[in-house]
Amino acid sequence: MKITHEQVELKDLVRRFFGEKITSEYLRSRMASGVRRDPQLLTQLSELGLDEGFSGESAMFSIVELALIAEEAGRVLLPEPLVERIFGSRLAPRLLSGADAESYRQVIGEVSEVAVAPALSCSLTPSEGGKLSGEVVWGFGIEGASHLLAFADIGSSRSALVLDLARGGVSSAEKSSVDLTASLRSVTILKGEVTYIGQSGAELLEDCFEILKASEVFGMCERVVEMTCEYVKTREQFGVPIGGFQAIQHKLADIYAQTESLGALCRFAAWTVQHSSEDQRRLTARAAALQAATLGPQVCEVALQCHGGIGFTWEYDLHLFLRRAKAIEAGFSLSEERAQELLVRARC
Repeated sequence: MKITHEQVELKDLVRRFFGEKITSEYLRSRMASGVRRDPQLLTQLSELGLDEGFSGESAMFSIVELALIAEEAGRVLLPEPLVERIFGSRLAPRLLSGADAESYRQVIGEVSEVAVAPALSCSLTPSEGGKLSGEVVWGFGIEGASHLLAFADIGSSRSALVLDLARGGVSSAEKSSVDLTASLRSVTILKGEVTYIGQSGAELLEDCFEILKASEVFGMCERVVEMTCEYVKTREQFGVPIGGFQAIQHKLADIYAQTESLGALCRFAAWTVQHSSEDQRRLTARAAALQAATLGPQVCEVALQCHGGIGFTWEYDLHLFLRRAKAIEAGFSLSEERAQELLVRARC
């Protein structure tokens, strides 16, 4: 999918902003201080005006633009859940239709911050009166959120549900995470009231969320490949740059090709949301998520090897990318059921 001139300008704007604000020093200062939310950064993100671009019936942006923003967020390991909040608060109500859209808007209200939890992190069972009990082991952006959009297997089917985090029977707790650059929290639900999204709408929202997280991984891999290429040009062994060694060149060529293929798949998947059939959208979204969950850690690990000893040090940023990739892998990794679903859709 070829992106338009306007979309290129949007990417450039976001990249410049992230490049100025989300530096290695900034990330490490947050890790050292234990800051989970930065009000100043949140204000600056709000002033970019991205929310307005995704709001209302005449919004300028869609899932394609949000996927491009997710790519840029991945490149800098954005510690705030900007993409998840725009998706849950602004884009999701527009993607839904009919009663689903109306009930979703009524639940989250005009001013809300919606976190999102993947199905692999949710263990929920129905209680009496249509309520739910169980645990969301972790989700993206729960810290400071007003609502949670969760995908879960309820009974024998996949469901999407919206939960008010301020209601009775709902509690949240901070959790430790392999990803040191982002907040991680769990949510415990005891006979909590939830709003269900219809099956068609639930599938659409889950597909879009998987596309966004896959796009984030693409941005991460793209930056990791760039970092590695820059390093092997200057690091010398036996009097020559290690980038001249065939073994290093082959490894870099492999992860570059894998990264580019993931990027092409993610952008095509985003395009299918509005321009293709439901079956193709489901196939490409699931394929992108599974590919990202597999390739993200692999690309980071190969990059670490190409860097040699410095790649494994605390002072170098590569391990931060590997940590984020592992966190995303936990939410979208391959299971027998997901692999079978992918194969069935691919045969259709």
